[in-house]
Amino acid sequence: MGIRVAACRIYPLKSAAGYETEQMEILPRGPKGDREWLLVNEENGFLTQRLRGCEKMPLIGTAAEGNSTVFSAPAMPPLTVAEFQGETQVTIWKDTVTAQDAGDVAAAWFSEYLGMSCRLVRLSEKPEHRRKTSEKWGLPDGVVGFADGFPLLVTNTASLAALADHLPETDRACVDMTRFRPNLVLDGLAAFEEDALYKIRIGDAVLRLVKPCARCKITTICQQTGAVVSNEPLKTLTKLRRGKSDDLAGAFFGQNAVPETCGTIRKGDKVEILERRPPHPALADAALKFAG
Repeated sequence: MGIRVAACRIYPLKSAAGYETEQMEILPRGPKGDREWLLVNEENGFLTQRLRGCEKMPLIGTAAEGNSTVFSAPAMPPLTVAEFQGETQVTIWKDTVTAQDAGDVAAAWFSEYLGMSCRLVRLSEKPEHRRKTSEKWGLPDGVVGFADGFPLLVTNTASLAALADHLPETDRACVDMTRFRPNLVLDGLAAFEEDALYKIRIGDAVLRLVKPCARCKITTICQQTGAVVSNEPLKTLTKLRRGKSDDLAGAFFGQNAVPETCGTIRKGDKVEILERRPPHPALADAALKFAG
């Protein structure tokens, strides 16, 4: 069978529910429709599941209906957003980005659901408002939406299976790939072989896998319920996949990727390896790593 795309996933609202799709169009900033929406606090700083009180963000659904976007959440009436009330400056990590404010009704809806004051914004399509990727890791003219720092995240089914072998038995069934919130899930690779890939072609898209992804508290949150029942798989990742180098440190799972050539990627597509490279030095001392 070779290496194939096992799943394509899109997350319209950053840190909220994602959905699986049969195909996705890869734009310079990542999959079309991915991380186009963002929740911000009273200081216009971005909100994610990492923050106390925001663990139920993965229960927020997003659906497109014509020119409108409909949001849903448990015990809340549907919210339809079709217009915006101007632009605002928001902060995501060290970047300040111009975004479209979805208005007071949307702000009230999300504030009620999360139990904290917040507002909903959408990515601006104006070229002058583009957010650049890291010059160190991305392409010289690379851009990204509201994702943490890179247009795509790529994971590997064999890596999750290898990690699961080291998890407590009580956590093995509930720690699935949704905990890692990937855009692309690959099948047919050896465990952690993604760490040794640099350039791949899928359909007419070419992607560069530029950096191991350091994981955080979000991996401990069940994406179907919003519950935190243990500190897994982060505890095991910290033991077995933690590393440090001059430019990178963390507990790693998956690879951040940037598009070199845009195109359409479909579930089931063949993955062609164009270029390999040694795993990043931060993974050199990891106990669980690619054995190739």
